[in-house]
Amino acid sequence: MSLRVASPRSFRRAPLGVALLAALTVAAPSVALADTAVADAADAKTLDQVNVVGTQASPSSTTRLPITLQETPQSTSVIGIGRLQDEALFSINDVMRNVTGVSVSFYDTQRPLYYARGFTITDFQVDGLPTYSGSTNQEYDTAFYDRVEVIRGANGLLSGAGIPSATVNLLRKRPGKEFDASVSVSAGSWDFRRMEADVNAPLTSDGRFRSRVVAAYTDRDLYYDRYKEDKMAGMAVLEGDITDSTTVTFGYQRQDNNPVGSTWGTVPFFNSDGTFAHLPRETNMAPKWSYWQRETSTVFSNLEQRFGENWLLKLNTAYTRGNVQNVRVYGSGYPDPVTGAGMYLLAGAGDAEDTRKGADLYLSGKFPAFGREHDVVIGGSYNNLEATTWTLTSVANWRYNIPNIYTWDGDIPELTASRTGARRIAHTKQSGVYASTRLRLADPLSLIAGARLSRWETLSRSYNAAGAYTGTSGAYKVTDEVTPYVGLVYDIVPDFSVYASYTEIFNPQNYKDRNENLLAPVEGSNLEAGIKSQWFDGKLTANAAIFEAKQDNYAVRDMSLPDGSLSDGSSAYIGVNGTKSRGWEVDVNGEILPGWTVNAGFTHVKVTRAATDLLYANPPEDLLQLNTSVRLPGVLDRLTIGGGLQWQSKVEGYNIQYPLGGTRTVTQPSYMLVNLHANYRINDSWTASLNVRNALDKTYWANLDYNNYGEPRFVSASLRWAF
Repeated sequence: MSLRVASPRSFRRAPLGVALLAALTVAAPSVALADTAVADAADAKTLDQVNVVGTQASPSSTTRLPITLQETPQSTSVIGIGRLQDEALFSINDVMRNVTGVSVSFYDTQRPLYYARGFTITDFQVDGLPTYSGSTNQEYDTAFYDRVEVIRGANGLLSGAGIPSATVNLLRKRPGKEFDASVSVSAGSWDFRRMEADVNAPLTSDGRFRSRVVAAYTDRDLYYDRYKEDKMAGMAVLEGDITDSTTVTFGYQRQDNNPVGSTWGTVPFFNSDGTFAHLPRETNMAPKWSYWQRETSTVFSNLEQRFGENWLLKLNTAYTRGNVQNVRVYGSGYPDPVTGAGMYLLAGAGDAEDTRKGADLYLSGKFPAFGREHDVVIGGSYNNLEATTWTLTSVANWRYNIPNIYTWDGDIPELTASRTGARRIAHTKQSGVYASTRLRLADPLSLIAGARLSRWETLSRSYNAAGAYTGTSGAYKVTDEVTPYVGLVYDIVPDFSVYASYTEIFNPQNYKDRNENLLAPVEGSNLEAGIKSQWFDGKLTANAAIFEAKQDNYAVRDMSLPDGSLSDGSSAYIGVNGTKSRGWEVDVNGEILPGWTVNAGFTHVKVTRAATDLLYANPPEDLLQLNTSVRLPGVLDRLTIGGGLQWQSKVEGYNIQYPLGGTRTVTQPSYMLVNLHANYRINDSWTASLNVRNALDKTYWANLDYNNYGEPRFVSASLRWAF
């Protein structure tokens, strides 16, 4: 690690989008009801590996059109249940570390950060419905999900807010028509213990009505001193074929995270004399009683109504309640290299809850025109988030001086905070209608086009300790905002195509200026072009892409005012123009030989930012992810071994406070993490696996602007039984 002194146009609503929306709406042909029943949907097996290849045509997470990855004019990665199980990817953090172009960082133990193409990822969906919020961001447990799709670039057609990083869509497991079950137990470093069960049971002999129950329990320490967490995750789903063409699904999902000793804040770079502190990776300035509890529960439903062989009406709904409570401690100061004195603790506390109501309804089908068959989708979505933040008794004046950071055990009197009765309730409502189509202009050429018409509004109401209304702030409304999407795909040969796509960026933001007015939405554009190919009957896919995203009115801190200077305790921001990211990536996934799979990707991105744009994440310009596994031949064919690596280029943290005055820029050189895994099929029912993350035990900073160490070597072993 090296040091050096740090050097202290407006987009309008596009007529293209309006024209597209109007054209697509009137282009949908009338739907004639057919008496012919369609084939049953493919059964969802508990233990089957989901291999997403170019021949699969499930509804696209970018357009809702039934197009394959090969036919999608955007970069997409999919991690199926096979990799989730074989590589012990128990949380969304584990998954994101294996996605091309995604860098993973964190503020502390409970607040991860994901970046793609230079910008933070905040668009998380479950079954296509937005789910992310402050209370329900829980590092989603993967036990619930059949696969995880990551669509890089803006996805404003379906999500409304076009964000040029990525959209993460988690697809839930669904019941199948035959009995199926699995149970697994895992143990690993830092007293990691996990149990998981997945039972699929038909309720009638023909499987017409069926159920699925998933449960997972995790109990673990962490490499940080005093940190412990237990996490419960459970889901129950009922599904039935009401008629030969109608399927209804109902489910309930709950996750409860209970960590204590949670970190909040950073590990110091420097000693009080200006030398590097080199504190151990297990350094935790949180006392034993600090906590950061999160709980969320969701009721969801799904209706699929098929009309004939080519038309589908689908409705997804979800109602989520979340709660987060914490008493957290922030360590500051610089340790004396001899005595360990000089560090002190400040405190914070929070109590918030939210409810989110979401629905998405669309009709998709095919229609003939000009001698060819085309696809069309018409739909609408609604999302309503109500977030309540309770005012707590103040802990702002609490301070504790750590006698010696090298020997401190975190055993100090407990700090508590309670509700005063005052609260602030923030409402954010978003709705919209969208339409998309794939027009086969010629045998090798397809036009994929769509548009969304969105409405967005937000406001916050405040109430005092007696429950009386005291005022409204942050009221802002956007109506009739059109977001267009256009893509072209040209098949040079059947398994080799080139593509280009364009979409606009429209992202409302909650930042305020110095006068406490909300900033106008971010506006811009996202452009991508690339080549896609598939090999060996679709078992192997490869693509290369170049991309550019431009954003105007992008919020950055107003450094002319001190931090936290607004009346609600937040900081002032200004909107700047000219924020831009540009880069390229390559991605290869699938089976290159029988029993030998490869998942690899390399991304280069260059971001042009305002000098005052503080990231707190340090995403690298170059990022390589590689994973491979091989099933051994002959008498060893029960054994599969594999490994992977994650390499990133150097990163820099700017304006780091220096104990002898001024600031410094901290540079972390490029580094590589190595992972290993092995699976042994004992018999048809039992499988044992071993996984090692950061096998070389590399010491590195996961974050420089918000400096925290990355995870040391982690070893886990699992035993899975399958019916």
